[in-house]
Amino acid sequence: MSRVIAALALIAVIAGALGVAAPREGDRTMRWAAAPRVVRPRALPRDRVLSAEVRNESPRPLRLVAARVRVLDARGRALRSVARFADAYVPAARARAVTLAPGDTAPLTVAWRGRGARRVAIGPARLKLAG
Repeated sequence: MSRVIAALALIAVIAGALGVAAPREGDRTMRWAAAPRVVRPRALPRDRVLSAEVRNESPRPLRLVAARVRVLDARGRALRSVARFADAYVPAARARAVTLAPGDTAPLTVAWRGRGARRVAIGPARLKLAG
């Protein structure tokens, strides 16, 4: 257990030295660059697909990982979802994670199943969905 704690501390020190931060709860580190667009595929009435751009509002670079993106309902429960930092075809590795410099934006596509989505969580940052 102490090795795990030491490894996590080392990662935090390295990330801090590189100037790469993770989004933090309560900070306005991220926001939608423009209102996200959500569509419902006609053949899949329980599914939704969001297309948007996220903007780094923090003074430091942010590392965003698609596997950590979650769609949350009104109670904060995660809906089944998948995300990519792409709005068109790009090599898979590039769509899985991005590092945004301060003020930069990245395309985000998120698909989920289920109703009642209220927020998109990217790390601890929470971005509201309209409606």
